[in-house]
Amino acid sequence: MQSSDGPYKKIQVFLYLLSFTLVLCPAAFAAAASVSAIRFVFTLENFYDDKFKSPAAVYIDKKNKELYVADSGNSEVFIFDTKGTPIFRIGPSKGVVRPFSIAIKDSRIYLSEEGKNHVDILSYRGEPIKEMKPGDVPFVPGRVSIDDEGKAYVINKAATNCMIFDKNDEFAGYLGARFESLADVAVSKDRIYLLTPHDRQAIQVYDRDGGFIRGFEALYGMGGTLGLPIAAKVDKYGLLWVLDAMNGIIVFDEDGKAVARMGESGYGRGQLFFPVDIDIDDEDMLYIAEKEAKRISVFKVER
Repeated sequence: MQSSDGPYKKIQVFLYLLSFTLVLCPAAFAAAASVSAIRFVFTLENFYDDKFKSPAAVYIDKKNKELYVADSGNSEVFIFDTKGTPIFRIGPSKGVVRPFSIAIKDSRIYLSEEGKNHVDILSYRGEPIKEMKPGDVPFVPGRVSIDDEGKAYVINKAATNCMIFDKNDEFAGYLGARFESLADVAVSKDRIYLLTPHDRQAIQVYDRDGGFIRGFEALYGMGGTLGLPIAAKVDKYGLLWVLDAMNGIIVFDEDGKAVARMGESGYGRGQLFFPVDIDIDDEDMLYIAEKEAKRISVFKVER
């Protein structure tokens, strides 16, 4: 997905008119034995007295049990424990400028930022280590995802492709080809998912060697049920959680079947307004960054 605000303004108007209920479809979940319900827990809206301005990304460091919030409006990365207690912050003094996506590998922070032609690699507490970039190839980094082998997959908004970096952070090639649009990349133990909203197959699946497996689903106008898929994560059971800025959350199994849909538009507790990023930890806590509501909403997934 290109970084223009044009589509987001359309979404804001659409969301005022759209209502989608934050309930689970029992029939749908009967097909997904590992999930039975989702329960709202709390919202996170500030780091001590500093309120979020424009949360762009949320990430759970499962090893250290810490929650990272990339706030582009504050030009800061805020770090909390998984209960929402503030721990640390990394800001302009460390060179942070409008952070857009974040991932953690070996206690190092991989941070893509608007206006930079590289991914910043920082220490566990924000000290600059090095830059990750593909040589002289045009590069505007978007969403970042890292697999369990240490490979990084980075959406390149300059060419609408997905770049691969090896475990030593060296450029190693591309996943798939150049796409009409790319919003996010999500990885599991054996699969890689690309969100390509304006392609006729909006979710494209690859094996870990980069071999194409299948494509499925599409936008409304292309015969599918998606509005604007904007972010995705894979849980420990292999289910793909797709965050749709217009339709809330859609959960797909490994065969590409939608096994759940949930969400209610609004500012209230448990509602979602302009969601932009999602993550889920090993304790089945679901974290959603909401740009317009300026908060992180946290839910418990019941299995």
